[in-house]
Amino acid sequence: MTQNFNQTRLARACCALAIFAALLGSTAPSPLYPYYLETLDLDKVVGTAIFSIYAAGALLALFVSGKIGGQLEDLRKVIIPGLILTALGAALFAMADSLSLLLIGRFLNGFGTGAITGMASAALFSIYPAEQRRTAAVLATLSFTGGAAGGPILSSIALSLNFAPTVSPFIVIVLLSALAATGLTVSHWPRKTKKPAPTITANEPETGVHLPMFILACLVICVAWMLGSILMALGTDLGISVYGLPSVALAGLVPAIFQLFAGLGQFVWGRFPVEKAVFVGLLGMILAQIALILAEPGGLGYVMLALMPICGFCYGAAFVGSLGLANKSATPDTREKYIARFYVAGYLSNSIPTVMVGYVSDLWGLKMAFFFFSLVLIAIALVGLGLLRKYRSDPAIAVQV
Repeated sequence: MTQNFNQTRLARACCALAIFAALLGSTAPSPLYPYYLETLDLDKVVGTAIFSIYAAGALLALFVSGKIGGQLEDLRKVIIPGLILTALGAALFAMADSLSLLLIGRFLNGFGTGAITGMASAALFSIYPAEQRRTAAVLATLSFTGGAAGGPILSSIALSLNFAPTVSPFIVIVLLSALAATGLTVSHWPRKTKKPAPTITANEPETGVHLPMFILACLVICVAWMLGSILMALGTDLGISVYGLPSVALAGLVPAIFQLFAGLGQFVWGRFPVEKAVFVGLLGMILAQIALILAEPGGLGYVMLALMPICGFCYGAAFVGSLGLANKSATPDTREKYIARFYVAGYLSNSIPTVMVGYVSDLWGLKMAFFFFSLVLIAIALVGLGLLRKYRSDPAIAVQV
């Protein structure tokens, strides 16, 4: 067993690198959106559409890979094509001098990320022995968070050094994707073992899902991903034009800090009962959003930066808590179907509000658009807290994971 596990060291490392490269490509454009808007003379609604088309690609990839992944003995047949698409999307961004290239590149990046993250995480889970599955989960989470945070950092460094900021970050992504694909190709890959037939315990609902718990899970991920998508798509622009940060490089830290603390929040609150994680996440996002509203009139940019760790940490708590609720809400034989629906809710909340904020920005300005977005987010989060309180006494909800 030890010998076989040692033989998969390269495969494990390259799965983690694949996730890292995909998320690096996912978030690297965030600090560059103001540049694209100015250079190509685009409206903000078009800029947010560039961001949001990523979700369309990821949704399509999740649907396709979810259908075929369970039938494959070798998940590299999905991961490696995903890496190729990620590299191609990054290459198009590096060459982009038109809106069409940005849209195509972003869609390919989303499709590649959707294909890689699910299948590479599943591959890590299957490669690690049962007693080390927690290590597999930690490795996948760290790779995801590291890539998500590393993208804005990479682009912000390129901006601050004026080192081909619209080209150099994407070359790095192409090289990392190629490295991961090459490593996976030559690595030792274990044979897929058949999973035991699922069992359904007596206390699980006959319908296959605890609907109130599942609705709460979807609502919480919608709140979290709404906030995350706005800060990733417009955080740099908000920092400069609304909160008065003095440079693009400094404003580019907004999405980077958010992602770093989002990973920390997931890691910390993944060890707590899911209802506590959801409560902390929702309440924290409400309070942080109120503070952001109060900081708007004075253009207090450094207050915005100071709030990003809180936003990210609470986002991470809400995300990991909602995922725990979604997992718990379904029976073993329906879990895959409902988790897919859970992520569909997440990606829709990732894309639609972002485009709407961009549209309202073009009509009334970014400050007013962000104000209304904040009110909507606070209202939905309050509904979530109300549902959590209502169902918290239910033994099916008040569980410890």
